[in-house]
Amino acid sequence: MIEQLDTDYLIIGAGAAGMAFADELVSTSDTVRIILVDRRATPGGHWNDAYRFVTLHQPSLYYGVNSESLETSPDHRASADEIIAYYARVLDKLCETGRVRFFGESDYLGEGRFRSKANGGQEVQVTVQRKTVDATDSRVTVPSTRPPEYSVAEGINSVPVNALANLEREWSRYVVIGAGKTGIDAVLQLLDLGTDPARITWVISNDVWMINRKMMMPEDFAKETTKHLRAFCFSRSVEDYFRRCEEAGWFMRLDPSVPAPRFRCATVNSTELQALRTVQDIVRLGRVRRIDSTTIVLDGGTIPTDGNVLHVDCSADGLVLRPERPVFDGSHIILQPVTLCQPAMSAAFIGHLEMTDMSDDRKNNMAWPCPHPMVPRDYFQSIHSMGHNMMAWSFRQNRWLMTRRLSAMTHISFWSKVWAHLGFLLWFFGAALTVKRFLRTYEEADG
Repeated sequence: MIEQLDTDYLIIGAGAAGMAFADELVSTSDTVRIILVDRRATPGGHWNDAYRFVTLHQPSLYYGVNSESLETSPDHRASADEIIAYYARVLDKLCETGRVRFFGESDYLGEGRFRSKANGGQEVQVTVQRKTVDATDSRVTVPSTRPPEYSVAEGINSVPVNALANLEREWSRYVVIGAGKTGIDAVLQLLDLGTDPARITWVISNDVWMINRKMMMPEDFAKETTKHLRAFCFSRSVEDYFRRCEEAGWFMRLDPSVPAPRFRCATVNSTELQALRTVQDIVRLGRVRRIDSTTIVLDGGTIPTDGNVLHVDCSADGLVLRPERPVFDGSHIILQPVTLCQPAMSAAFIGHLEMTDMSDDRKNNMAWPCPHPMVPRDYFQSIHSMGHNMMAWSFRQNRWLMTRRLSAMTHISFWSKVWAHLGFLLWFFGAALTVKRFLRTYEEADG
């Protein structure tokens, strides 16, 4: 027999986005009722599968939910264990209101129905009075949850990055496969364990632009953002823009002499970058296609290997670029980033918009999706969409941004806020025109 339930909001997914959205609704309304459904037993999404030595790449100030602090200091970056414990506390607080129910280990079947694996396959039909919310759109994947896309010969030692948390022996060499955030973390973990950089091989299919974490620190945010807007205005081309950003120390590359065709919001500080640069055996031969008993076969060639080498898979896509769709669509909401590389803040902001008395068209005009970038073109497209959103926000939305912990503006001083607003007034429109020019350049190149 199918159990019948009734709620105002049915949220599919209890990861960063779903939890931030639910928290905003409960904090804003004294009556709203929510059912949270997740395939995992506990909230926190992909953090439940993450490698134990991972930390946030950005300050904890900007992650989690608005009503509960995660940070212990301005520069704190929470570990996976801290984040999992944090979301457990947040869920308990939400459920204690009596207006939120959590159904873990449950598969959503569509049309308001889900099946509980924890309850013998019991199916539940939910009558949704207001909205069904998809909080799974980002499709975050980590290496531990799926096999590598390349084949591995018998006798070859290949492990996901998680294994670096508990190495039981030393290996003659370590081959790290992947240049994104996970690959960066794997190399830094090996170095932290005292591994000689000469014993590390790093397979990089495409070099990436990395963001200097200093730009995200509260004491630097307003000043650096103003300078960044100004740099946009004076940039003559995409190449000139990245040159200026690199010279200012905002963006960094592993090797300044090697082009970086990728931009995925990977964030490091200068100390971490110097550590990464101690690894000299960098393989730039494209993607790994297979690992044979004596060779690693890549798009552009081969390199030797053997059974005494540990191959560390860091090639999962993580945050996959998804097609843009309206956030608000009648009885459905699709949680998507509406600010660049800030999924938690974006979801909370969408929750704020949902609690306002506006039409879907007006809400969507304030919430153009800013897809997580893969390449520089995506980065500029997200900057363009975020600029549009900022211009569409009313006084109410700007006041919300000034008072919520997930917003960087909350963590800076009064005079820094004044400086940021002056910089915005002086340079925003010129920067917006430059971004449009860059996007036209890409369109013209496409023919």
